[in-house]
Amino acid sequence: MSILGIDIGGSGVKAGVVTPEGEILFHAKVDLAKGQSKETAPILEAATLAGREALEGAAGKGVRATAVGIGVPGVVDAKNGVVVASANLEGLRGVPLAGILGDALRLGARLANDANAAALGEAKYGGHGKLDSLVLFTLGTGIGGGIILDGKIVTGHNGYAGELGHMRIEMSNPRPCGCKRWGCLEAYAGNLSIVKRTHEALAEDWKKTSCLHVPAQDPEFNAAQVFDAAKLGDPLSIRLVNETALALAVGAVNMIHALNPQLVLFAGGMTCTGDWFLELIRSLAKDLPIEGVDIHGRIGFAKLGEKAGVVGAAAVGAG
Repeated sequence: MSILGIDIGGSGVKAGVVTPEGEILFHAKVDLAKGQSKETAPILEAATLAGREALEGAAGKGVRATAVGIGVPGVVDAKNGVVVASANLEGLRGVPLAGILGDALRLGARLANDANAAALGEAKYGGHGKLDSLVLFTLGTGIGGGIILDGKIVTGHNGYAGELGHMRIEMSNPRPCGCKRWGCLEAYAGNLSIVKRTHEALAEDWKKTSCLHVPAQDPEFNAAQVFDAAKLGDPLSIRLVNETALALAVGAVNMIHALNPQLVLFAGGMTCTGDWFLELIRSLAKDLPIEGVDIHGRIGFAKLGEKAGVVGAAAVGAG
């Protein structure tokens, strides 16, 4: 029973027909022009076009999808298939997306927040063995997340569950967060926050011991360059990476204490740094749990990578 997965983002739509083993049989992509994410019609047209292309491509291989799952950034009413709010897709606010796309594609449709969808996809198709509980941190400009318990997405009372980047991890001298609060995980381990922390550290490095002084002057300077410098032995970068790893370790152990999932995973560009960063997070996490809580082997990196959006959406469609 193959499922069509549609992943809608601010810059475009990806779609693919996914097998029960999590393999994408046919992949389609339709871009959104600048500004179109604020309009309803172009988003719906792009999603419908991408979905139809994927369905036709799979049909050419003799495979028919039996349902469609849709993932979007923002808050969704999964029960009614409605996008409540989305900062990156303003044109979808209040739109009954599941019903519209389901009718257009002639398939039963289900809708989920994209991070929740990615978490479900990782649980079902990530190759982690038999899982019924998982917490996924999505590491990007900020930090999002998804929670799976008893094999199902946890949405909470109003669909806001999974805002993992805004758990407070620092009380004594908290940093400001983009959410207007203080001490959030995102303020320490989001990519934008890492860049801000780097600029602050460089301003204090009056002897200019770090190799990042010149690269940091480039408007395109990013967190990946900090990790690269740390691997080369730059002391300031090593300190920043260690602080980032500790923040993520605290977040992971908080979730283990609160929910006791089988796995806590990190996804996103930061996971491309390599196993050394994962081992650093694990080493800093090992002394954080309360007595009797074993975290060995329970913190890792997600495996679906760039497939996570489409495969996760398909996992939602599969129910």
